[in-house]
Amino acid sequence: MLRLMFFLFACVIGYQGYHLYYGDQGIKRQEELAKQIEYQERVNLRLKHRNQALRAQVSDLRLGEEAVEEHVRTELQYIKEGEVFYRIVGK
Repeated sequence: MLRLMFFLFACVIGYQGYHLYYGDQGIKRQEELAKQIEYQERVNLRLKHRNQALRAQVSDLRLGEEAVEEHVRTELQYIKEGEVFYRIVGK
């Protein structure tokens, strides 16, 4: 009888331990969720910095003609009247 109770107790402890570690709310799942949260926080931080840079660029474009001129010169390769443009092409 004692052996049977010990065996049942061991089975119950094993079952509880299994669910504690591998269950839906177990330690393994919490570790996975912590990794996902850490990854998402890194992504959010990178996107936050990108958004700040874009907001600064929009603000510059709204406020100053110099920023618009710089954008047109670099992106569209415009030149002012009276300027000479040299393009160096490699072989």
